[in-house]
Amino acid sequence: MGFNEFAAKAVRSFGKSKAKKLAKKVKAEPIPSAQPEKISGAAYKCGYAVKEVMPKDITAKKYWIAGHGMNKTIDRIHDPVTVSAMWIGADDNGGIIMCSADVIGLTNFEVTAVRDSLKDFCKKSGCKGVNICSTHSHAGFDTVGYWGQLTKLKSGKDPEYMALLLASLKEVCEQAYENRTQGKLYVGTVHVPDAQYDKREPVILHDVLTRIRFVPDDGSTETWFLNFAAHPNTLGGSNHDCSADYPYHLRHTINLTQKTNVLFGVGAIGAVDPGMYSEDKPERTKLQGEALAKAALSIDNDKEMAADITALRQKFYYPVDNGLLALLANLKIMSSQRYPCDKGDLGLALKSELTYIRLGTQQIILFPGECFPEVIYGGYMPAEKSATGKGPEINPDPIVDIVGDKDLLVFGVTNDMTGYVVAPNDFVLHKTQPYVSNGRDVFDRSHYHETNSLGYLSAETLANTVADVMTRVK
Repeated sequence: MGFNEFAAKAVRSFGKSKAKKLAKKVKAEPIPSAQPEKISGAAYKCGYAVKEVMPKDITAKKYWIAGHGMNKTIDRIHDPVTVSAMWIGADDNGGIIMCSADVIGLTNFEVTAVRDSLKDFCKKSGCKGVNICSTHSHAGFDTVGYWGQLTKLKSGKDPEYMALLLASLKEVCEQAYENRTQGKLYVGTVHVPDAQYDKREPVILHDVLTRIRFVPDDGSTETWFLNFAAHPNTLGGSNHDCSADYPYHLRHTINLTQKTNVLFGVGAIGAVDPGMYSEDKPERTKLQGEALAKAALSIDNDKEMAADITALRQKFYYPVDNGLLALLANLKIMSSQRYPCDKGDLGLALKSELTYIRLGTQQIILFPGECFPEVIYGGYMPAEKSATGKGPEINPDPIVDIVGDKDLLVFGVTNDMTGYVVAPNDFVLHKTQPYVSNGRDVFDRSHYHETNSLGYLSAETLANTVADVMTRVK
């Protein structure tokens, strides 16, 4: 038996054992069905705030870079990590907060900590939801834990930096509310067909850039929240520069044309990389940002949204089959809320969440983790081409069909970092080293993404949660 096979068996056995012990101590209480919060008024009131989140000892202390391999230090700064927030409210009747953070992701544990720090703010402002969208930059600080010195069982998160990050998120939320002004809110879209590359079949590219645009009545600076599905990973695995990756160039390029407050969030990015604009990685990063900026500036189909807001945040139990991720959670290398579960292989679940939002007529769902586009938009593999030899009938209905809206706006890696969500009929693990080594299917295609997923039940769990939510927001 090789080491990887031994490791796979060991972590699975450890995970099952821990889950059984957990079941004796903790009960997974039924999660109540959340009810929609509704806010309306004569006009939108929105505000914006941004802050750099860089440690003062960046050159004197080791910080681990997230997103590609472990044990990689940040050696230089290309551009700073920022966090920004947008308050979206109706008159002074309350609202919601949408944050964007130039980080690989935050677990729901950290998101909950930010919300807890804002309880008084939420009472004062009538805030019905604080949401944190991670841009998923692969060139920033490790804010999850598993890109550090794993060989020493040491988390890659720096406690002081995490405290600074969470405090900064709190600060921009409060400032965005204080900076609110009255105006109009629009939603517009544009196709950017060359800005994506799907590296795994089926090739499903949702190439729509969406712009949520707030235009103040007083003529002050506009605020845009942009959404596009492509991994911010263009700088590559050999990079040691701290950077927001292409979202930095996206924001910078827009501001060279007109002063604009710009936030960014990713969509369904499972296996979707940026466009192949150049073989030179820094140049490719720059060109990706510039292409999206020019596309955002070109949008000419804005639709004004009525000042009606609906928000619903639903918690749910997310079954965990990935023994390696379960081990990291047990060792507290990454933060989690763990519960016993009667589904899946390990008998373990995380408590996660998804959020439904409607701004006027625009429906939005905020998902944890990285969904494959076919899970959201359809286009599943047929049986003769799928990794399992099974057809799309074993998969859940695509999310847009469940919602009944082909124009559904999706934000991924939001309010939790839970890994890839792969279609069940294309989900393949290594036969003897599951979740430790990449599996290969009958067509000899690599299945890396499964090793960084919670497991086979992820797509079904999300789809069922969306279907349940939609019964209460229609």
